[in-house]
Amino acid sequence: MSWSLSLLLMLGSSIACSACSSDGDGKEDGGGNQQVETNVLKGKVLDTTGKPLAGAQVVADNQVLQNSTVSGTSGSDGTYRLELGKAAVTWNASAQIQRQYNGKTYKFDLHPSNPASFATNEGAVRDFTWKLTGERPQGGTYGGKVLFNLTAYVDPEDPNTPLERENVELTLTPSGPLVDGSAGAPLTARGTNSGDGFGLQDVALGRYTVTARYAPAGKTARTMVVRLNGGDAYSSSLTADFQTIASTVQRIDLEMKFP
Repeated sequence: MSWSLSLLLMLGSSIACSACSSDGDGKEDGGGNQQVETNVLKGKVLDTTGKPLAGAQVVADNQVLQNSTVSGTSGSDGTYRLELGKAAVTWNASAQIQRQYNGKTYKFDLHPSNPASFATNEGAVRDFTWKLTGERPQGGTYGGKVLFNLTAYVDPEDPNTPLERENVELTLTPSGPLVDGSAGAPLTARGTNSGDGFGLQDVALGRYTVTARYAPAGKTARTMVVRLNGGDAYSSSLTADFQTIASTVQRIDLEMKFP
């Protein structure tokens, strides 16, 4: 029997998973700090306010065998526990949640307390937190992107000066609560460039009313009109939802010009 087949049989016979709460054995303190157990991945999942988050899917991904994972969900107290078996492999832990918001379904990657892989015989505690914005451990951000293009590159008041997208100032005003139920706050910012495009690169997911101004340094700011990318009519303001581009990647794509 090959080594790979033996390992598969070991995994098949020993892997089990379940969501759990604190069992009162003194190894959990209710605040997410737990003692490491061999052959076990466990931890606690918190929402954006630091409260326990139920129903998050936690996955231990086998780094040796492809398409071999152990998964479970967090309980009402936010805790989870995954039995990994005894195979001598390494694992990577991740977690996601899914939310319905304004008639759309969104998925969100959760932020790990420690992104490092670990061995079965080491075991691990990995807590996860839902973050609306901020840097991901492996690059990118947790927030959505609001990207835009100028559909005219000549300033009607100064035809000899090309328009620069860096001079565009966007204001996003929440239209109702954000996806986590919080109120949010208006955001005014200028765009930056990324591999996905030019715009605001890390915005908490919500429904926003968008306005734009062209505001070069030392000059009077002027109102621009906006529309969804490929849309029909421009307007002085636009209320838009994020679109899911791929799994946990959300985006609003805009076009703008002078009236």
